[in-house]
Amino acid sequence: MSENLSLINDLKEAEKILSEYSGGYSGQYTSAEEFHQDFKDRIFELENGNEAVLEDLWIWFAPTCQWDAFVGDAILGERIFQQITTALKK
Repeated sequence: MSENLSLINDLKEAEKILSEYSGGYSGQYTSAEEFHQDFKDRIFELENGNEAVLEDLWIWFAPTCQWDAFVGDAILGERIFQQITTALKK
C-alpha cells in the first residue's frame, strides 16, 4: 500500500481539479460530474487496498481518454498514467 502513496496523493490532486469541471462528454461518461463520482469511488477503493481499480484508472488516464476529455492537464495526467503503469507491472 505504501508504494501507492504517491499515486494516491496525485489522484487526490486530480480529484480536486476534476471537481471544478461540469458538463462535457467523454464517450463513457455524459458529464464531468458523473466521471468525478466514479473517480472518487476508485480513489476510496485504492486507499482501502483494492488494487483492481488500477485497471479503470489506467484506462481513464491513458492519452485521449477520460482525463484528457474532461480536464486535459497533460503533466499531471501523464505522471499519474506512468505511476499506474508501474503499479500494474508489479
